[in-house]
Amino acid sequence: MIAANPTPNVDPPERKTMTPVRRPETTVSAVRRGRRMARPRRLFFAAWAALLIVAGYPLRTAAIETEWVMYRDPILSRAPIETRFPPNLVDCWLEALAMPGREMKRGAAAAIARAHRRGLAGLDAAVAPLMEVLGNPQEDRIVRLTAARALVALDARRAARLLFQSAGPADLEMAEVAEPALARWAYAPMRERWLERLEGAVGLSRLHVLAIRGLAALDAKESTPRLLQLAEDRSAPVSVRLEAAGGLGKLQDSGLAAAARKLAGDKSARAVADRLVAARMLAGHRQPEAERLLVELAVDRQPAVRAIALETLLAIDPSLIFPILQDTLACGDANVRLLGAEAIAARPSPETLARLGPMLDDRHPDVRRYACESLLALADDASLRATVLAEGRRMLHADGWRGQEQAAVLLVALGDKTITDRLLALLDAPRPEAHVAAAWGLCQLAVPSTAAPISSILERKTERCLAGEPVQERVDEQLALLAQAIGRMRYAPADVVLRKYIPKGSRLGETSRAAALWALGHLHVGQPDEGLAVALGQRLLDLSAEEPEAEQVGRMAAVSLGRMKAAEMLPTLRSVYKSLTLDCGAGHACAWAIWQLTGEEIPPLAPRIVVENGWFLVPITESADEAAGGAGQAGKPPE
Repeated sequence: MIAANPTPNVDPPERKTMTPVRRPETTVSAVRRGRRMARPRRLFFAAWAALLIVAGYPLRTAAIETEWVMYRDPILSRAPIETRFPPNLVDCWLEALAMPGREMKRGAAAAIARAHRRGLAGLDAAVAPLMEVLGNPQEDRIVRLTAARALVALDARRAARLLFQSAGPADLEMAEVAEPALARWAYAPMRERWLERLEGAVGLSRLHVLAIRGLAALDAKESTPRLLQLAEDRSAPVSVRLEAAGGLGKLQDSGLAAAARKLAGDKSARAVADRLVAARMLAGHRQPEAERLLVELAVDRQPAVRAIALETLLAIDPSLIFPILQDTLACGDANVRLLGAEAIAARPSPETLARLGPMLDDRHPDVRRYACESLLALADDASLRATVLAEGRRMLHADGWRGQEQAAVLLVALGDKTITDRLLALLDAPRPEAHVAAAWGLCQLAVPSTAAPISSILERKTERCLAGEPVQERVDEQLALLAQAIGRMRYAPADVVLRKYIPKGSRLGETSRAAALWALGHLHVGQPDEGLAVALGQRLLDLSAEEPEAEQVGRMAAVSLGRMKAAEMLPTLRSVYKSLTLDCGAGHACAWAIWQLTGEEIPPLAPRIVVENGWFLVPITESADEAAGGAGQAGKPPE
C-alpha cells in the first residue's frame, strides 16, 4: 500500500521507508543564491525581503510511504496511548494568578497557554483572572504580556477591549501579541487606529506591517490609496512595501495593472523589490492586462518574483503557465519547478504529462516525489493511464537513479508487472536508492517467475556479507526486502540461504535477519520442522540473554513458530510472553503464535496511560501513579 503522508506517526520497526521517501529531509528555501556575484550593498535589503516573501511559498512536502509486508502479516497492534493531566491543575494555576509576586503569575499564565495547546479542558475559568492581570496597570509588564498571550491562546474574545487598550505604539511586543488576534476577531475599533497609523510616517516598520495586515483582514478598502502609495515608495522599508502590495492584492481586484507595469519595467538587479511588489499587488486581478504582466514576471531572473507570479497564475488558470512551461521547469529554483509541475497536474493531458514524467528525476526530492504522486493520481483517469505508464517505464529504463527510484514506486503502485526484468537488473544498481526501490517493487509485485533470480541474487549478496563485506543499512534493507519477496512467493529452494540468517552474532544485519525468519515461516507454513523450530525458539530465549537478541528478530521468530504450528515450542512462547506481555512487539507476537497453536484469544490491549508532567505548579495531593488511575500492564499472559 502506498499513501501520501508527510509525517507518519508510526514507530519503527512497524514500517520501513525506502530512501526515495525517507525522512527527515529538510525543506529547501525557494530562494537560492546560485552564483555568488558582487552586488551593491543596497541590494541586501531587497534580497532579504525576497526571502520574507517566498517564505509564504514553501516547497510542499510530498512523501510516498512504502509499507513492508512482514510488518503487515500479521498486524500486531500496539496499545493505544491515553494522555492524562495531573488533577486540579487549573485550580492550582488560578490560585497562583491570585497570589502576589511576578513569577507566580507569569508562570501560571504561560502554563495556561501551553496547556490549552495540549488540550487540557476547563481553562475557560482562567479567562477572568487573566483579564484582571492584564487590566491592572500596576502589574509587571512581562506578567501582563504573558497574560495577553494566554488570552489570545484561549481565543478569549471577551478580552478584546482590554487587548485593544493594552496594545499601542509604545509597546511593540504587546502589539504583536494583541493586534493579530484583534484582526482575526474583526474587532471594529482597531480600524481607525490602523488607518491612522497607516497614514502616518513609517517609524517602526513592524507596526505598519501589523496595521496593513489588520486592515486587509477587515476588508478596509478605504486604505487602498495609502497602500498603493507605500507600495510605490522606494524610500519606504522593503518589508512595508511588500506588505502593502500584499494588502492591495487582497483588497483590490482591478485597477492596479498600470501601476504594476510601471514598477516591473526595470529588469535590473537593483529593482528586484519593485518587481516583487508588482507581482504581489496583482494577486487579486483577473484581467488580461494583469495576466500578461504576470506571465512576464513569471520568467523573471529572480526566483522569488517568478514564484509569486506563478502562484497567482496557477490560481487564475494553470494553462496560462503552459506557454512558459519549458522555462519554468528548467529553472534552477525547486519552488519554481514545483509550481510548473502543479500547473501540469491541474490541467493534465497526454502532451503535458510528457513534461511531468522527466520530473521523476528532478534533483530536489520534494519535486520528484510530487511528480510521482501526481502521476499516480492522474492514472485514475482512463484517458491518461497509458501515458502515465509510458512515462514511468521511460524513466525506469533511463540512467538517472532518482528517476529509476520514483518510477519504480509509481509503476509498482499501478501494479505494472511488465517491469520485473528491469527491476531485477536494478538490484545491482550502484545507487542504493535505486536497488532498494527495485527490491521493494519485486516484493510488492510477487511475480512467481522472479522467485528464482531473486533467490540467486539474495544468495550471492548474503555470501559476500558473510565473507566480510560491510553490511550498510541500505544493503540490509535490500536483503530484507528480497527475503520478504521469497517469503511471499514461498519459494522453497531458498530455505538454505534463509537459514543462514538465524544465528545470532553473524555479520548480517538485524532487519534482514528478521525478514529471513519471517520468510522461513511462510516456507514452512503448517509444516513443523523440529530443527528450525528449536533454532527460532533460541532466538526468542536470547531476548533476555546477557547480550540480547534484536527485538524484531525475536518478534519474527515467534510469528514463524506460530505459522509453522510448532506445538513443541509452546512452553517457550508462554514463558517469553509472560516476561514481555503485550507492551512489547515480540511479546505480542508470542501471544499471536499461542493463538495460532491453541486458539487462545489474544487479550485486549489495555491503554497505556501517560501522565503529562513537568508543569508549573503541579498539585502534590496525589502521586503520578494515582493520577494515572492505577493503570496496569497492557496484557496478561494466557494461563
